[in-house]
Amino acid sequence: MNANQAKAILEKYRAGESTPEEKRIVEQWWAQLVATGEWQWSDEERMQLQQAMKRSLLEKINSQDRGEVRRVLFLRPAYWWVAASLLLVLGTGAYFFTYSGRGRAHDNGLAGRPQQERFKNDISPANQRVLLTLSDGSTQVMDSISSGTMSLQGNTRAIKQTGSLALLGDHASKIVYNTLTTEKGRTFHLQLADGTGVWLDALSSVKFPTSFPRDERVVEVTGQAYFEVAKDVRRPFKVRCGNQVVEVLGTHFNINSYNRTDLQTTLVEGSVKVVGKNTVPVILNKAGQQARADDSNGGMARLVEAVDVDEVMAWKEGRFQFNGCSVEQIMDQLSRWYNLDIVYKDKINETFVADIRRDLPVSKLLALLEMTKQIKFVIEGNKITVAK
Repeated sequence: MNANQAKAILEKYRAGESTPEEKRIVEQWWAQLVATGEWQWSDEERMQLQQAMKRSLLEKINSQDRGEVRRVLFLRPAYWWVAASLLLVLGTGAYFFTYSGRGRAHDNGLAGRPQQERFKNDISPANQRVLLTLSDGSTQVMDSISSGTMSLQGNTRAIKQTGSLALLGDHASKIVYNTLTTEKGRTFHLQLADGTGVWLDALSSVKFPTSFPRDERVVEVTGQAYFEVAKDVRRPFKVRCGNQVVEVLGTHFNINSYNRTDLQTTLVEGSVKVVGKNTVPVILNKAGQQARADDSNGGMARLVEAVDVDEVMAWKEGRFQFNGCSVEQIMDQLSRWYNLDIVYKDKINETFVADIRRDLPVSKLLALLEMTKQIKFVIEGNKITVAK
């Protein structure tokens, strides 16, 4: 769908003339509308659309049982009118801070202090090191290597640039293995000898040969990595992750192994086979399919038919994107990016929806979460306390 088509459907929604299918599109495409911004609304059009969405939103809220657990939503303030369409998708018990004055934040010791005081020790992304470990165990800090051509073990040459390393050729006389590791607050792009692209998220690693043998291409990963595999029908590409192996010929996919009891392989393009230890393989052949596995149980995987690929891939685009996530899930990501220690003073039952850049200080995200009036944070050094 292009921007003009999206605008036409929104105009029908505003006028109350949309079909059920068009209404569904409005409710599900809010993120794309925010991301593109390719059309211009007049002030009158925007006001009419706001009013239409507000009516739908209030009808949805008023129809809910007030005794149900509420789901908390926030979005970038400039797009609150689009947030209304998202809210309709979230289902029963929805809650949007713009339309409610019944916040539940309490004066809870440190959390009762003004926000400016609680956030005075703000924290930027950790921006720690990216390390290259050679086969002899020696380590090089990538940031200390000047941009340009460099030599690796096994007579392999590579081009180093800011945030990336590209191996040149796939014909080294000797095959040796190196490991690239990202620390907290860092991502890195590696182009393997066969042309395959690997993007590492924070606290992740990839072990790779400086040149692949003739029969197969095998790498090992930890943490989170996105692959765009170069096609080579003679040499299957395999990614080892714990007890799990992902086998491909040429495709795009993401592996998230931060939680070893919930390994997630998400297909973006092409097809992959996910094989656990002594388990039945799971085939992913449609974009948005995901295999989830418990590595402690031999990597036995189950198929999830459709996940939000935009949410899965947000990290690669430099964003945090949360779609109905618990505060624990959110803080888990923040701790890896900002090098944080998290302390939970209260149990927070609400879930959150968010989309925000990862290059901002952590207070920007925390302040938006606090606008829901369901949660408060205190920043002390590298520790963040979570409270009601």
